[in-house]
Amino acid sequence: MNKVLIVDDDLKFQRLLMVSLQKYSNEFEIILANNGEEAISVLEQKTVSLVVTDIQMPKVDGLALLAYINLMKIKAPCIIMSAHATPAIEKRLSKNNLRLLSKPFKIDTLAQAIIDALKPERPMGSLKGISIASFLQMIEMEEATCILEVVSAEEEKGLFYLENGELYDAMYLDSNGDTAALAMLGLEGATIGFGDFSGKKMARNINTSLMGLIMDAARIKDESDSALLLE
Repeated sequence: MNKVLIVDDDLKFQRLLMVSLQKYSNEFEIILANNGEEAISVLEQKTVSLVVTDIQMPKVDGLALLAYINLMKIKAPCIIMSAHATPAIEKRLSKNNLRLLSKPFKIDTLAQAIIDALKPERPMGSLKGISIASFLQMIEMEEATCILEVVSAEEEKGLFYLENGELYDAMYLDSNGDTAALAMLGLEGATIGFGDFSGKKMARNINTSLMGLIMDAARIKDESDSALLLE
């Protein structure tokens, strides 16, 4: 039986899920967690087929939970619930084995998303390899304040500083600002985690919009790929 871990701190919503999804009990079993901390405890003890998570939660939020799934190479697709979803972000996340549901939604919509994600023919890759751009867009979407840690496949560490969802600075190797951000956005197969912001006030060294940086990084990669083909 497929086990579906649903993570949300709204207890009323949890009770609604338990009742409404009972009719799908022959297709999947539900495990509920109140926050990312409880979800991580479940993932340490059980093998789950799918993770459904809210983003804004106490203790450990959905972003940190996704970073944990990425780090531990847990092979389960994820459905993200958010009140701040946009079609553009939905499209980008779908390329990283992520489905984004915009709150509020009908329970049957969630049920169908779960059933679709559990189909045997669907690729069941882990979040290892989720693009840094997609993670940054989720942080921007939720207007979160945090330090995003990035470790490249060569184990070179970099940092993004975000305040209220806005990208303030980046550090990677010997560079910072736009240069560091573009270098990290071009990384593939990076591991993502979160550092301790501790209420620090960071100087702003990046004034380019996140989407502008993402587009520049994509252009640089395309130019690099074209140059390799011509060699």
